[in-house]
Amino acid sequence: MLQIKFNKTLFDTHIKEISKSIKKSIEKQLMKNLEQKEKECLSYIKDNLKDILEANNSKMKEFIKYFKNNFPNSIGKINTKEKNWKRIYKILRKDIFEKEYVNWTKRTEYGAYKFVQDLDLKSCPYCNRNYTFVVDEKNGKLRPEIDHFYPKSIYPFLAMSFYNLIPSCSICNHTKKDKVNLDLLNPYEIKENDFKLTYIPNDIDFFNIEKEKYNYDSFEIDFVSTNKNIETFKLKELYKQHKDIVLELLIKKAYYPKSYIEELKGFDFSEDEIYRYLLGNYKKDEDLHKRPLSKLIKDISEELDLI
Repeated sequence: MLQIKFNKTLFDTHIKEISKSIKKSIEKQLMKNLEQKEKECLSYIKDNLKDILEANNSKMKEFIKYFKNNFPNSIGKINTKEKNWKRIYKILRKDIFEKEYVNWTKRTEYGAYKFVQDLDLKSCPYCNRNYTFVVDEKNGKLRPEIDHFYPKSIYPFLAMSFYNLIPSCSICNHTKKDKVNLDLLNPYEIKENDFKLTYIPNDIDFFNIEKEKYNYDSFEIDFVSTNKNIETFKLKELYKQHKDIVLELLIKKAYYPKSYIEELKGFDFSEDEIYRYLLGNYKKDEDLHKRPLSKLIKDISEELDLI
């Protein structure tokens, strides 16, 4: 739903730090007694590691296709028991990439926590309903929830690719799990109108809004566009649970005349400040991540011409 803003400094740091440790792991594996095809796979990753880690969504798709055609045993299958894993897949997953991912989540200098912190993404880009940090049940500390856009259990070689690491909420992460859908929109590529929300009035009487203020059957919440993300993350079903937010906006539409807003402007409040004061929300697209449900409030308030 929300676009993740690219952070060049973080991107460069990630590539630099992750490359070093993964290369060491690959070199260690290449010293073992491996089959020729397994050596070729590891050598290819080593030679193209920078490109793999830097790959955007379209490039990741290209790597997936390449590995399927040239190193099919490196691709995982859903619900396959470890005893049935192909050796090169097991090496890539357990000895190189998943090992690096686990270590990365625990590091303090440059790890998952700093990654999410520096991205400065506070709410889930998939749903904009929940925050991206959760409390770890074991130690009571905050930890980031990170989704692999392309599952690391299927494509272990993409487990540490920058654009494959998506801070998310636990609900979206678990809803998506190991589902593979090449048509999903990567949050880095989301455009403004890809997830525009609207309300569909069934029978709203603005002149009698006082009587209607608890009538959740008077309207529906829907998306203007359709895409695989809406279906995969069950966004229509989830947003139907937030009719109270839209109802509040409908009430404000009835009670806040334009003259009142103009009066506030006379007190030298900026448009953003008035927006925050009346709607408790952010107006600029780059700020929407700071608060859950901000996209819903922005889209509906604009449709109602509240400000």
